[in-house]
Amino acid sequence: MEWIKKETPVSAAFTGSMQLMAGVKLSTGRPITNHPHYEDRDLRNRTKQLYQIYGRRHPQEVHAILKAHGTSYIIIENSICYERGHNIGCRLRDLMDMTNHHIVEGGTTGSEDHPATHARFCHAIQSGAPEYRKYFTMVFQNKTFRTYKVS
Repeated sequence: MEWIKKETPVSAAFTGSMQLMAGVKLSTGRPITNHPHYEDRDLRNRTKQLYQIYGRRHPQEVHAILKAHGTSYIIIENSICYERGHNIGCRLRDLMDMTNHHIVEGGTTGSEDHPATHARFCHAIQSGAPEYRKYFTMVFQNKTFRTYKVS
């Protein structure tokens, strides 16, 4: 939170998990793209879109979604990206696969499910491959979070 306050403009908007965004808003006063203390259909739909950072989508698609919602920075939580503790189908990444009609890793398939054509975004962005660097620049990292500036 200290890095956010010191290194980002006060107008910079952040995207991440709703739990984390509550802390960002409270501790830094920065705008957030999804708020955990208010719920309606539009917010649920927006959150599903923004959570594509944990889905298996092309970086250009994720970038377009984030820009449409005014995101300046994304914060990826390793605990969500690499979660192993819950049953298959209960992890956030599984929910994103189901939303996108992708076959859930290690799970069963529905009649409309198909293999994903892209790697999981939160994993693949770490590669620093040109197709990711074109849209995202890592600006902060610790053992828990990775923060990327959205170009």
